[in-house]
Amino acid sequence: MSAGPRLLPVCSLLAVCSAQAAGPDISTIQPVKGLVITTTVVNGGFVSVEGNGVHSYSGMDMEQWDSVADSTPDDVTYRIRVSAPGDAAADADMKKATFRRRVRREDISQSQRISWGVSTQDPEMYAGQTYEETSLKALGMLKSGADVPFVIGALDGDDPSGMGALLKLAGQVASGTGKAQSSPLGGMTAVLQVNFAHTYYRGTFRRVEAAPVALGVLLNGVRVSLPTIHAQGTFTSPNNRSLQMQFWWLDSSVWPVALKKSCAYGQKVMTEQVTRIDLPPAEAGGGSGDGGGGGAGMADQLRKSCHVELSGIYFNTGSARLLEESQPALKAIAQVVAQSKEPVLTVEGHTDNVGTAEFNQALSEKRAAAVRQALVSEFGVSPGRLVTKGFGFTRPLESNDNVEGRARNRRVELSCAGAH
Repeated sequence: MSAGPRLLPVCSLLAVCSAQAAGPDISTIQPVKGLVITTTVVNGGFVSVEGNGVHSYSGMDMEQWDSVADSTPDDVTYRIRVSAPGDAAADADMKKATFRRRVRREDISQSQRISWGVSTQDPEMYAGQTYEETSLKALGMLKSGADVPFVIGALDGDDPSGMGALLKLAGQVASGTGKAQSSPLGGMTAVLQVNFAHTYYRGTFRRVEAAPVALGVLLNGVRVSLPTIHAQGTFTSPNNRSLQMQFWWLDSSVWPVALKKSCAYGQKVMTEQVTRIDLPPAEAGGGSGDGGGGGAGMADQLRKSCHVELSGIYFNTGSARLLEESQPALKAIAQVVAQSKEPVLTVEGHTDNVGTAEFNQALSEKRAAAVRQALVSEFGVSPGRLVTKGFGFTRPLESNDNVEGRARNRRVELSCAGAH
């Protein structure tokens, strides 16, 4: 029987910028069902290899969404989705594979191993390893000043029968579909028909700063400051390949999730940035407060200011295709519209400045229209209650010079008709 398409992240990292507001109660940030983490990928892309066909995609701020599909007293199950950058062929490639990773609660408590990267050929669980987080034990050791022996299982191409073949194929890709990367750490994801295994790097993490490092994240659409423990170390594979690793873990006694990662191999540095964390709306169950686009907070803000940013809305990169992770927020938004005394509300689309003004203006209009269409067709909002308007990149809320600012500027808002 022939193997199906395979999709895997190779090496993904995070980087978050300075904060702009005081942090929340850290205990509310935990892996409850419906939570969604948005990561913006820097220096990444993906390669699709299927039969003799090879495609490479990169550019723009590609995003990855890790959502908690289930959370029980025994384990946490993550669903991982990787964006396709505004390209129909890329979108088709990325739909061919889904990712799930299940982590035991006992490993979140005790493990000193991380499984980094996923493939559709992987088992759903690597017992003894974490995925999004480190363990409470490892975090406690770092905070005490101790060095922490650690193992990192990475899909990075140390196995020449796997990634080496992929890189050879990717190097043949025409530049018109995106620039293929030449480093073993040069791609974020790949759709494959070859077998891959994790390479296990061993080393020691050591805390860098004596005090927690504050990092900024959009929590339910609001810029907050979160304390992290920054650790770094050198990790070596059985083939003597060395990686310089850095992690910034949330300083939490509940869930020390990684808010920043950095991986350097020689001169090649891979980075990612956690730009958003959306807790599920209270009505969706399992949430902590009115997060992820919950109705009560939105309704109150709309009533007071005739304007509200909508968190929990997710689009494929560079396109107006709504992702299914948006469904809980759309449901809450529909309730806000139904209860509002305003006869007509405007759905506004806004973008960052990646690409031309014409592209972004059209994209903002299409995204606003997609939200309106979903509210009308899927959640019963009367068509006459909503109009749409796109502003392109003309109304940024933060700087477009960094990934966290661009992530904030890619947004959808709801306002009273005629408010602008």
